[in-house]
Amino acid sequence: YSSLLLRNSNNGGQIDNGEAEHQKRLTNFLAQVSSAEVSSELSCTKVTGGITNALFRVSGFLSINSLPVPADFDSVLVRIFGAEGMIDRDIETSTYAALCHADIAYKYMGRFSNGRIEGWLDGYHPLQNQDLADESTSLEIAKEMARLHCLFQLPEGELRDHHCGTELDVISVGLWDQLSSWMEQAKGYSEFKTANDTGRARALQLDKIETEVKTIIQSFAAQVEEENDSGDSTASICGSSKPNVVFCHNDLLLANIMRNKATGHIQLIDFEYGGSNYAAFDMANHFNEYAGGTTTQDNGVPDYTRFPDSERQKKFCVEYVKMTKRLESMKSDITDNDDQKEMVVEEDEDIMKEAIELLSHVQKFILVNHLYWGLWAVNQAAEEGCDEFDYLTYASNRFNEYYAKKSEWEAK
Repeated sequence: YSSLLLRNSNNGGQIDNGEAEHQKRLTNFLAQVSSAEVSSELSCTKVTGGITNALFRVSGFLSINSLPVPADFDSVLVRIFGAEGMIDRDIETSTYAALCHADIAYKYMGRFSNGRIEGWLDGYHPLQNQDLADESTSLEIAKEMARLHCLFQLPEGELRDHHCGTELDVISVGLWDQLSSWMEQAKGYSEFKTANDTGRARALQLDKIETEVKTIIQSFAAQVEEENDSGDSTASICGSSKPNVVFCHNDLLLANIMRNKATGHIQLIDFEYGGSNYAAFDMANHFNEYAGGTTTQDNGVPDYTRFPDSERQKKFCVEYVKMTKRLESMKSDITDNDDQKEMVVEEDEDIMKEAIELLSHVQKFILVNHLYWGLWAVNQAAEEGCDEFDYLTYASNRFNEYYAKKSEWEAK
């Protein structure tokens, strides 16, 4: 791959803060790879909102007359990868390309050594906290999640083997291995970037968190072994029935949900944590993300008063189930059926029963999700530091909410 290095070796691998230098390097790089004679015709602006990657919008391609092939776009999104060592970027980029081919993600345009180029979503804006107060927006997200879960099939070969395992007709789930791996990684740090961060990390009592992680994993393993038995499984984290496994986004926070202001269309973005997982986990993650906490303004402090109430969660699950039924009935000709939007699945007793069962899984995966992102934040703090974003505060809040939700669940 071509190389676009925007990292400064003097600041611990963090994105260099010299935005003017970024702009110069980006425009020169894109002019070079597009064979444009000059880069001065391109403009570059930093895109805010992400904490894992550095994002830039490069515009002006329609004004360049020296391109070998005239551009049919004016802007591109340049993504400089972060979270080094936590994401396999070769697999992640191949997955993103497959999602684009399936018309789930938007425009993969190319890869370079430490990032990639994607299409720019003109007219789209990331959702804001107030948008989720609108029930219709929530239901549109449920439909788009159903599209991802129902329609996307990983292509045969290395990519499918990575996400789903090598057994035919069996989809493996990486959630539990990822939890264990992140737990082991988090416990392996003896020091963080500063002495203060080291003290704060110790205050998280990761030994206690490890016990919780092991208990949840063992509980689920026990349920899998006994899922065909008639014994009582109410103590299991996933209840009395097996949750559905699909390709999940796994990170549907507000910044990863774009909406076209003119049409209202919802577009999911940033699939870097995507993979085979339980559909209920994807929903639990989305519900937890109502609280925010991941923007630089929030700086690791979610507001759990914004967590959706049980009625909103149920409506989301009902809409999801209805959309899934509709898509399953159309799967054979979904790509060329012009009348697909006219097909309607009515809400009935069976739909409601399935939605309530799904919601029971979601509510328990809410616990798992807090541990998942809490451990992620600990490892980010160790690798990236907390200057740009307070990962340790975020970890503390996620772990605290885990204990609060666990107490609620045990009291039921």
